[in-house]
Amino acid sequence: MTDRDPVAGIWGFYPLDKDLLLKSIERCFLDKEYGPGRLPGEKIRNSVHGGIAPHAGYTYSGSCASWLYLDLAENSVDFDTLVILGTNHTGIGGELTTTTAFDKWITPLGSVPVDLEVVKELTSRVDGITDNRRAHEQEHSVEVQLPFAQFAFKNKWMLVPIVTKPFTLERAMYYAESLPRVLDDLGRKPLFIVSSDFTHHGPMYGYVLYTVDPISKVGELDRSFIKKIVEKDTAGFFDMVKEYHTTICGWPGITVLMEIAREKGWGFNLLKYYNSGELTGDPSVIVGYASISVREG
Repeated sequence: MTDRDPVAGIWGFYPLDKDLLLKSIERCFLDKEYGPGRLPGEKIRNSVHGGIAPHAGYTYSGSCASWLYLDLAENSVDFDTLVILGTNHTGIGGELTTTTAFDKWITPLGSVPVDLEVVKELTSRVDGITDNRRAHEQEHSVEVQLPFAQFAFKNKWMLVPIVTKPFTLERAMYYAESLPRVLDDLGRKPLFIVSSDFTHHGPMYGYVLYTVDPISKVGELDRSFIKKIVEKDTAGFFDMVKEYHTTICGWPGITVLMEIAREKGWGFNLLKYYNSGELTGDPSVIVGYASISVREG
């Protein structure tokens, strides 16, 4: 086993210098237009079990992500295991892919230990969860969440890194039942984060639905998907995935979290949505970003 290097930082998703990274994260929180406009304060209550956050470069989606991490910093349940359901951009591995290859993930803010006991149990007990190092070596979706998590959480916690590929509604229900069971059997107290951007629109993505006012139209489309999430209408969400041939890259992980929340009686709360077109004014390349928490009640 080896350390997993911060490849997303090397690729430029966030600064590799510790001080610059901290300043970058603080700017995201303090952004009064797209971020919450303040840094996390003291713990208020224990009610948030996780959520959905984007994974683009911090310049684009960091302010959106900070909304979820502020809510988590102030309101998360006590946890010892952070389960991140990322997006499998490489296509390597199974429907869900984790890895025992790394015992620590490194960022400029320090190392994050992997809960190898959970990872091994998942791969041995849950059909469809595979162990593949290559699926995580060149993947940014899990890693991009880690500096925000290190900034937000003061307690000690371990990581369970998973990336997801498309599957059926029945499989989503199976994973939503199996993942919590394994964690519970091992006595873990989990927090679930799905790492996903929303609609990718424009010629470079091979996905052009709108030629008139695309920035606004993409926002409307994403909010229709978010409405299904908030309603915990997993079947309706799947129908939209098929109808629109969605480019929401982490939709499989979103469906698993929706089913977990439905089973446990948790609710979803949209904290912030915007898309890159609103930031840049460029209608030819648009990516949607949403911060959505999942909480008791």
